[in-house]
Amino acid sequence: MTVAGRIDPRLRARRAAVRRAEGRRRLRFVVVGAAILGLIFAGWAALRSPLLDLDHIEVHGLGPSRLAEVSQVVGPVRGTPLKDVDSALIEADLEALPWVLDAAVEKSWPGTVRVEVVERTAVARLTGPDGPGAVVDAVGAVIAEGGDRYRELPMISLESSAQPGQVEPEALPGLKLIEVLPDDLAAWVEAVTYRPGASERARGLVGFDLVGEAEADLGEPTLLADKVQALRTVINGIDLTCVRTIDVAVADFPTVRRDPGCAARAGIERP
Repeated sequence: MTVAGRIDPRLRARRAAVRRAEGRRRLRFVVVGAAILGLIFAGWAALRSPLLDLDHIEVHGLGPSRLAEVSQVVGPVRGTPLKDVDSALIEADLEALPWVLDAAVEKSWPGTVRVEVVERTAVARLTGPDGPGAVVDAVGAVIAEGGDRYRELPMISLESSAQPGQVEPEALPGLKLIEVLPDDLAAWVEAVTYRPGASERARGLVGFDLVGEAEADLGEPTLLADKVQALRTVINGIDLTCVRTIDVAVADFPTVRRDPGCAARAGIERP
């Protein structure tokens, strides 16, 4: 009798059962693996399905005049699978627009991108040699070319070579002066003036071109609130006939100079 013939039938049955169990486990692993792969593929396909493409772009924080510029930045990604939309890249492209201070882009499934834009605030105009000049915000960033829509802004007499999106550092002293300028005194001001210093370490000089060909000299751009208050006191306290210069570079000791010929004709004693 062979060895195989001497194996107990119960042991043979047990071995067969073990093999069948191992086969079933391998089959389950194959089925589960195939299902997982199928789910992964289905998910990948779903993410790239037209159902999950970018279909809607919502823009918040802007008026109609700015929507067209934002659409030029965001519009080309319409139809892209939402998964592939690069929010950070869109934010960077929007913030590269000279009039944009900050941008936030958020994806919302299944097919919407929400865009929140904060505009820079126009504070002043800079004079231009041949045109309307530039418009700057409070930090001197050039946000646009001047035009009729900005004609009510204060003027800084400064020819700028800065391009939109760049900062004009020489506008900063004038902007600081505008910041402390009260409304009643602003009615007397035709332009803020700035003369750069003779060297990089010099602060330069600020002042005003006033109504009636008069000028106000505020000296270096320091203690501006005190100097503006001194100028305000002088304008409200004296006869301004024939006044050509009001010097408040030292706020506690303002001086007034009149045009001699004008003063003589008007019968006004100088100063």
